[in-house]
Amino acid sequence: MKEQSKRHHYIPKFLSKNFSDENNMLWVYNKESKRIISKMQSPKAIFFEDGRNLFDINGNKGDNIERMYEEVDTLLSKTLTKILKSQQMSGRELTWMIYLANLTKWRVPKVDDIAKNLVKDIPIEQLGLAIRPIDSSKEITQEVINNLNKKEIIQETKRILLSIQPISNEEILDEIHKNCFITFYDKFPSLIGDCPIIEEDNANYKTMGNFIFPLSDSATLVCKKDAKKEIKSELFYIWKDLNIFHLSQKYVACKSRDQLEKMEKLYKIMVEKGDLHFLQKAVFDQIV
Repeated sequence: MKEQSKRHHYIPKFLSKNFSDENNMLWVYNKESKRIISKMQSPKAIFFEDGRNLFDINGNKGDNIERMYEEVDTLLSKTLTKILKSQQMSGRELTWMIYLANLTKWRVPKVDDIAKNLVKDIPIEQLGLAIRPIDSSKEITQEVINNLNKKEIIQETKRILLSIQPISNEEILDEIHKNCFITFYDKFPSLIGDCPIIEEDNANYKTMGNFIFPLSDSATLVCKKDAKKEIKSELFYIWKDLNIFHLSQKYVACKSRDQLEKMEKLYKIMVEKGDLHFLQKAVFDQIV
């Protein structure tokens, strides 16, 4: 029997690895202590919480949710590796990258309260998963369904299902596809944070609005409605990293200490000037 996992990554290790150096290491900035951790860290050692995805199953803590994430991560990792190597992607591969962005959006600690409040009032059947009795000759009552829907593990399963909604509707997915592209830039390495998706206001879990999602230290998935799929200037990549720095709840990482320090200084200047409200508009204005 497989040993129960404990170290549960909310940013998958394969994604963090794409931002690491040749030794698979990153510099990490702690926003709470306002300093860079003294030693470089591996993807295994960052963006995780012990036992985060352990939930009660018949009186025992089970890691079923974590194993779901692991299986999905394996598939997404292979797809992303192929895209980064070829710098091309098929329509199917784009769908997986859209899913990766949305899965990460709903997976991170920063949205824990938002996700819990959202899924508690959504029946699991509405998210595409039906509850059926093992014995088909028996009937399952609404009371039983309601009680199941209240269980913590079911609530967390619904959280995972939220990320599938935009790609499960063909019309919505086609619209997202129309507005997506990947940009590559290697003059300085990109940051990754513990809340890495930059998204314009979107209150509808069934779709995705304009968003920016870093895939590696040089590749970024971009989605903006009615854009020509072009980046106006190199300022986009600076604004992107400043947004990543701003949105991160606690940790920001980069393979270059120098780049991490530069972004920290620029961010502090924006804080002092009271210009943080300008960040989101600035980066999306660079997409034309």
